[in-house]
Amino acid sequence: MSRFAMCPDCGHRLSRVKDSFGYWDEETYICNYCSDENEYNEYDEESLSVFEAADIWFSNGKDEEFMFGFTEDELEEAL
Repeated sequence: MSRFAMCPDCGHRLSRVKDSFGYWDEETYICNYCSDENEYNEYDEESLSVFEAADIWFSNGKDEEFMFGFTEDELEEAL
């Protein structure tokens, strides 16, 4: 596949799937737009768990700006 492979379903550019050491096998691609149920998208390195979000939210005085998409009940329960 070319370096600029395109998704056959949505037409967006495909991303290379790298292993845990950061190497690419030169064959595996993933579409980040239309493959939400794909196993490679289960965890985003930049995502926050509800527990991390609750700590940040609490340390900032329970400010709505630091809720990161969680509800107040979810954050309270995680504390």
